[in-house]
Amino acid sequence: MAKLIFHVPSLIGGGAERVWVLVANELARRGHDTTLLVWNGLGPNRVHVSPQVHLVDFGIPLFAGERFGKPATLRGLLRMAAYFRRHQPDAVFSAPEFANLTTALALWLSLSRAKFYPSFHAAATLRDSRTGSELARRFTGLMARRAKRAIAVSQGIAGDLSAGIATDKIAVIHNPLPPPSLKPAEDSAWMRTLATIRAANIPIIITAGRLAPVKDHRTLIEAFALFRRNMPAKLVILGDGSLRDELTALVAERGLEADVLMPGFVADIRPSLLASDLFVLTSTSEGFGNVLVEALAAGVPVVSTDCPHGPREILDNGALGELTPVGDAGAIAAAMARTLASPTSANRLQTRAADFSVERIGDQYEALLAL
Repeated sequence: MAKLIFHVPSLIGGGAERVWVLVANELARRGHDTTLLVWNGLGPNRVHVSPQVHLVDFGIPLFAGERFGKPATLRGLLRMAAYFRRHQPDAVFSAPEFANLTTALALWLSLSRAKFYPSFHAAATLRDSRTGSELARRFTGLMARRAKRAIAVSQGIAGDLSAGIATDKIAVIHNPLPPPSLKPAEDSAWMRTLATIRAANIPIIITAGRLAPVKDHRTLIEAFALFRRNMPAKLVILGDGSLRDELTALVAERGLEADVLMPGFVADIRPSLLASDLFVLTSTSEGFGNVLVEALAAGVPVVSTDCPHGPREILDNGALGELTPVGDAGAIAAAMARTLASPTSANRLQTRAADFSVERIGDQYEALLAL
């Protein structure tokens, strides 16, 4: 069995942080000596770390949301190098992009011979312009030289990476599907509201994601306004973020206050998915699209924008859910109507979701160790 370290800066975020928790849990379950190394261990993903995983938390304070600042970053880099030197892992996995750079530097400083697997979760159109992310892009070659393989979570991201990393050094491994919660669903006011709508036999259309420009909830609300002209329905928007007030105002402008529900952040979206008739994703860009896989696993029909990069891969080029142009409210509304009238069978959707089970994804990560 191998000694493995998974590094992500904090447990506050969603995508990469959740993936590392799931994969670390799975490889620890298989008997590997597995450590999850974080600079700050606060955040919603912490409670999901298995007792079989060694959680090492440097306790470095965050400021300005999820940033560490330059002095703290230097401190984290040096502490990580010392940790690698002391523990001599066989393999180190890191994410997201700036963490890949700091991990590569820490491995060099420690003189570690560990295999290095940086993981990339964001499409080129999603990568921000902050100093850390810009540095990570400029030093892609440095990471590539130290890496045994670079992991891309979709074929589209692999295409982005091929501009700076040789294709034979890129491994595509999709994100794993979170296992169903072992705890019973909380009997919350929100779930009671959803049950009341369900009992009235009104179609429920749902989406989930932070209220940010890249998720393009404005277009979804416009599409729902068009759809509502022809049949009654409810739109549920799970998530929170900086655009809440703007989106609430748009809902009011379109006269949809009674039909659009925005309950905020919901920790476990599966019960809400199971109560819904259709899932719609209107993102302008995705690294993969984890929430689409969760919808498939719940047997919920899907409509998605054909954005880079994950939806087309997940939905088998549109065979398992209609793909619409980005930002086209009319096309999305029409696809919603067609899908509700003739939904894909739950069995087909769930069969596809099984391709992303944590066991199958764990096999792919474990196979990297033999390279």
